[in-house]
Amino acid sequence: MRFEVVSPVLVGRERELAQLRAAVARTAAGEPGVVLVGGEAGVGKSRLLDAAFGDASGMRVLTGGCIELGGEGLPLVPLVEALRTVVRTTPSGDLDRLLGPARRELARLLPELAVDLPAPPATSGSTAQLFELVLGVLGRIGDEHPLALVVEDLHWADRTTLDLVAFLVRGLQGTRVLLVLTYRSDEVDRRSPLRPLLSGWERLRGVERLQLERFSRRETAAQVGAILGATPEPGMVDLVFDRSEGNAFFVEELVRTVRDGTGEHELPPSLRDVLLSRAERLSGPAQRLLRTAAVAGRWVPERLLSEVAAVSPAELYEALREAVDASLLVVDGTGRGYAFRHALTRDAVYEDLLPGERVELHTAYAEALDRAPGLAEDDASVAATLAVHWYAAHDMPRALAASVRAGRQAIAAFAPAEARRHLERALEVWRSVPDAETWAGADQVEVLRLTARATFHGGDPERALTLLERALDLVDPDTDPERSAFVVEQRAVTVRALGEDGAGVTELETALARLPVDPPSLARAAVLAALANTLMRVGSDRASEVARTALAAARATGATQQEAGALLTLGSALSYLADPAEGEAFLREGLQLALDAHDHETALRGYVNLSDALEAMGRHGDAATAARDGIELATHVGLSRSFGAYLTGNLVEPLVRLGEWREAERVAADVVIGDLRGVFGATVQELLGYLAVTSGRLDAALQHVREAKRQLGESREPQFTQALIYIEAEAARARGELIAAAELAEAGLAVSTAWSARYSWPLLWLRARTAADAAVRGRDEHRPPAVVLDPDLLGRTPAGPVGTASPAARGYRALTAAETVRRDGAPAVEAWRAAVAAWEEATDAWPLAYARYRLGEALCAGEDRAGAAAVLRLAAEAAEAMGAAPLLDDVRALARRARVPLDDGVPGPSPATGAPVPFGLTDREREVLALVAAGRSNGQIATALFISPKTASVHVSNILAKLGVSGRVEAAAVAHRLGLVPEGRP
Repeated sequence: MRFEVVSPVLVGRERELAQLRAAVARTAAGEPGVVLVGGEAGVGKSRLLDAAFGDASGMRVLTGGCIELGGEGLPLVPLVEALRTVVRTTPSGDLDRLLGPARRELARLLPELAVDLPAPPATSGSTAQLFELVLGVLGRIGDEHPLALVVEDLHWADRTTLDLVAFLVRGLQGTRVLLVLTYRSDEVDRRSPLRPLLSGWERLRGVERLQLERFSRRETAAQVGAILGATPEPGMVDLVFDRSEGNAFFVEELVRTVRDGTGEHELPPSLRDVLLSRAERLSGPAQRLLRTAAVAGRWVPERLLSEVAAVSPAELYEALREAVDASLLVVDGTGRGYAFRHALTRDAVYEDLLPGERVELHTAYAEALDRAPGLAEDDASVAATLAVHWYAAHDMPRALAASVRAGRQAIAAFAPAEARRHLERALEVWRSVPDAETWAGADQVEVLRLTARATFHGGDPERALTLLERALDLVDPDTDPERSAFVVEQRAVTVRALGEDGAGVTELETALARLPVDPPSLARAAVLAALANTLMRVGSDRASEVARTALAAARATGATQQEAGALLTLGSALSYLADPAEGEAFLREGLQLALDAHDHETALRGYVNLSDALEAMGRHGDAATAARDGIELATHVGLSRSFGAYLTGNLVEPLVRLGEWREAERVAADVVIGDLRGVFGATVQELLGYLAVTSGRLDAALQHVREAKRQLGESREPQFTQALIYIEAEAARARGELIAAAELAEAGLAVSTAWSARYSWPLLWLRARTAADAAVRGRDEHRPPAVVLDPDLLGRTPAGPVGTASPAARGYRALTAAETVRRDGAPAVEAWRAAVAAWEEATDAWPLAYARYRLGEALCAGEDRAGAAAVLRLAAEAAEAMGAAPLLDDVRALARRARVPLDDGVPGPSPATGAPVPFGLTDREREVLALVAAGRSNGQIATALFISPKTASVHVSNILAKLGVSGRVEAAAVAHRLGLVPEGRP
């Protein structure tokens, strides 16, 4: 009679079980979650999950475990297992709907998904793209039924699986998905890549941690009693508890050993010996089969085991049944093979093998998989498995061949970190393998390029650069210029990612000089396309010329990807430097070519460049449409957090210009929540910073600037640096720090090209505005202004159509000219009328509202209150609609001072003058100053004005800076002397 050693009831985990069930309930209610379940091997993690999800009716559970083979984790095995379950438990009609656009790409990992589908492109898969596609699948499954995704044994995870899990931990917002991660806490030491991830995850909101401890003696007694079905003898409990130390799995194994008749003094001294003694009780054929299975790993397909064991079906099934009855092996949940009931059992059996025995069995597995890869049951990691077996078998030539194949497959299957590991191992043994090129199917240069590509996409461009330099050392550019050119082109892409565009230009030009014009070659087309793109990025006037040459070379060789890329570069260059209409035509042609070729990344680059060019020429609505089309494609193909985020920035900008600030901020904030990184995150942070500073939220604006700079690293592209400096300078100006604002604007203008005109013009205008503000303050204080204006400021106008002919350029030119008039204190009505007209044409809401405010100010000074009322009403309406609080305050303050009604009401009492406010104080600052003059504290000011004490403190600091005084008493004296405090004010 078979004796079951697994306890029929869960012992001692009431608190943990309740916590898991609560997480399940929250997910069912629509709240995603993450639960980390840690504990030593055998402590009962899997049993706890079985209990938690066993009665979770209505919740779909997908489980995948990380697998260790030969000391390495196989790539994305948990994902493959979960997908296989989805495929085999979902009706075919529903499967297409759940997988959506991910199906073709996921077929790289699970070939059975490729039935009736065209093969995915041969180009390398993007890990970021895979992650987004997986998130989309999980979200769609969760929309139908709450979903629990369980990833077991995370301590064995490969790098790509860890990256996927890290992405999901932060990216589950808006889904009904519960992510449960188990790991052996005793395997996570300081060298483990999982350790820093766990530390970071534990600090995140929505992440819970369960740490399973060993059983107490009381709990051990309960477990033993549940297994035996009767109250155990105290002596037996003492024995089991003493030897097991409360480890649940150890308890089970010891109870079985004692139940089988082993006396106290005959118990093996260690758990390993306990496990081996159980295996040794099997018959000889069953023991041999168990040892054979151990070499395959924790799980082995039945067909593969049969092939390697080389026994008759009758002998195979008899031995398997014996191992299963002994609870050493269990039938796999999919019915395709067998797994060790516990990894500790597999480890003990494998470690007990003799060295020669291991080599023989690893060789047998490798030969079997070489003959018939299908024995692996459509596992996409056959090459990786073969590499492990051949290395363990000490067959270096075949190990080299398998490693290169595994590297290629991993590159195509979204696993660059694993590809790098396989390919670097191949390079390590290269010299020790005679005729290595024949075995590898490639020469060393090609393997170095492959390794560099994997390393680059794995996030280590510095190491990729080193590998490419080794490849260049092995190629003679004079005898093989095309081969050298391909390496140089790849190196230029890598160098560009490190922000060293100048070096990339030099190397590309050198490689190009060695390539003949005739006959046309793919190498020349690729180098020209890369050179044109690099020149565009560094703002060179040669970009369009080189792009035309690249276009001709690509068309001559039929290189579609290079042709599309060259069209996009040429279109962007013409849009900024020559003819925007011609540039738009080339951009649309390149975009359509990429779309027709299903080259998604190039197409998305096309949407980015097209929306950018349209926005640069002031076509806000068209730019928003192009950005939305690109976002839709990015979402469909799983690139919404890279290109999609950039496009979101390109959508937010026209929304800001059109005055749709609330919608712009909502769109941008939704993207930031996704935890963006690099240039994509910086794009959105910059736009949020602009909205914040223009809305008067100065601290928030500077925080966005800091975050954007952190994401950008060493990047010096003006589209980022100048835009961020504008925010910093405007924050300083708003705080009354005019000298600092002027210095920041000057620094931002130090590097300005035709490519950066969109970002140079706002700085030019802000520089003129600070000079005008300083002049007004100087007149108030009867002293020279602290900031003077470069007399040739307008002579520093950016070049190119964007800098000279775009609606925004005309608007900023008019604003700058009007600020100059304001600085001089001359009548300024006509200058501000010109600015208003320019911004009405440009349809940029905030500058138009600002120009109307200044026009109203000039009309008040000329005592044209009726004219002032008309423009000030429009300015106030626009500022209020946008949420531009500082501008709205200024408009209302001006209206009160000049007794100009903004609505049908009667303006409150205020000085009857339309002159500019002394010291540039806002309406709110005048109210605060009145209370300061009355001797109120910051707390009292906050209470009176219904603001926070912190906000009151900020206002007081700004007032002191604007008045140029050192304290509250002196500020009150200046206020009374100049009549800045209305009479009768307490």
